[in-house]
Order: sequence, then structure tokens, then C-alpha cells
Amino acid sequence: MAEVTLHVELRSEKGHQSAKALRKQGRLPAVFYAHGEEPVLLSVNHKELQKMLQQENNILDAVFPDGKSRKCILKEIQKNPVTDAPVHVDIMGIKMSEKIKITIPIAFRGTPIGVREGGILEHALREVEVEGLPLDIPEHLEVDISDLKIGDGITLGDLSVDQFKFVTDVHHPVAQVTLPKAARSAAVSGEEEEAEAETQDQEA
Repeated sequence: MAEVTLHVELRSEKGHQSAKALRKQGRLPAVFYAHGEEPVLLSVNHKELQKMLQQENNILDAVFPDGKSRKCILKEIQKNPVTDAPVHVDIMGIKMSEKIKITIPIAFRGTPIGVREGGILEHALREVEVEGLPLDIPEHLEVDISDLKIGDGITLGDLSVDQFKFVTDVHHPVAQVTLPKAARSAAVSGEEEEAEAETQDQEA
């Protein structure tokens, strides 16, 4: 995991009107929490947060107004259902020597053999929850799909990981290559015609 810095400011007010006022100032409401500590109301710079999200960094140094920093992860980002823009952030303090659970994106590598043969790649998962020490968790899970043929699929259990483990069910499919809808319809139609012909032969 790479590390970045996010400057935070304390806030005393909460509620819809307070959050609206913060957003007009280019900031977003946030909450910091850690095991055994009381939650702390914060705000973060919207542009700084957006820049950090584009870098796929999981660990961050949250820098408080007194200059002190804490190792953290972005536990949850609430987004506007229409614009998909962040509206609230939950920041969780962590210890580098303790395991954490976090959701990371899946990055697919390669073009499946089945796609080159006319099949369609279907993504069943775009992100996965994992558990491990902060520095052992990658920024994304890379999945090589280049060997998938038409009818083939891959599950989390097919992937080899050593330094962390999956929290998401390992039987969950990740991706599969299927026939195009038209081809599937043609195949079904052909099977039905063949079955009908066999029935007629038997009746004759």
C-alpha cells in the first residue's frame, strides 16, 4: 500500500445545514474514529480528497490542525446518488502492526481468448473485501483473464494470495466469458430443432 497525506480540520457543528455550508467552502464533512477512542468531527478539502482517490492509495496520514498525524484508511465514502460525488467521509485510525479489513478494487489484465473468438466478458466483481496487515494489502487486486475461453469463469478461490486473505466469499465468481445473446439463442433454437427431429423420427 502506498501512503499519502490528507489535511483535516476540526468541526463542532453537524447536520444538513452545516454540511451544506462546508460544501460551499469546498470542504466535506468527515468523522475520525479508532478503537477505544471517541469519534471526532472533521472536515476535509474536497479537491485534496478527489486527488487522493485518483491515486488508489489505501493508507493515508491524516494531519490534524496541531500538526500531529495519524495512520488511517478511508473506511467509507458516501456519495451523491445522482452525481456520484463524495458527500461524507469516514476515516478510521489504524495501527500498522494490526490487521485491518478493507475493500480494494479489482484490476483485470489481458484480453480473454474467448473474447477474441467472439465471446463476451462479464464482470461479476469490481471490488473485493480483504484482511491483512496494512502494508501487505495491495492498492488493487490484479486478475489475469487472458486464458479464459468461452464458457470459462474465474472465482476468488482460483486466485493465489499469500500476505492477505479474502473476506468476500472465495466461491464468488469474478469474471466469465459467455456466448453473445444471439449466439445463445441460435444454439438453443438448434437444440430444439434437433430434439423435434428426433421425436419425429421416433414417431415414424
